[in-house]
Amino acid sequence: MLCLNSVQHYLIVWTFPTVEGAWDSCPGFADYINAGGSGDKFEGFELKYRVCEPVSGSGVAIAVASDIGKVWAHLSPWIKTYGIQFEVKAVVSDAEFAAMWPAVEAAAAVD
Repeated sequence: MLCLNSVQHYLIVWTFPTVEGAWDSCPGFADYINAGGSGDKFEGFELKYRVCEPVSGSGVAIAVASDIGKVWAHLSPWIKTYGIQFEVKAVVSDAEFAAMWPAVEAAAAVD
């Protein structure tokens, strides 16, 4: 299990450039999920949640990782095999936000 103090949360949004590409990926994605999604958790990376919108060929996931390179490693087979386009943003959990807020508020109050 990853320690929250040493990881960053990432919001991952994906889309397929074409409907055909989305359709072509369905068998491989179903096989991946049915086999247990082995690439969803490895040293320094864990996919926490994933939802798909199959009609538009898009989806969203939340992951935690020790660095952006781990996210890239997770996404690379999908980029290379299916040409999926990903947007990745560093985000914070509610608890992280609450812990950060006092310092942010203090910094904003500087004259």
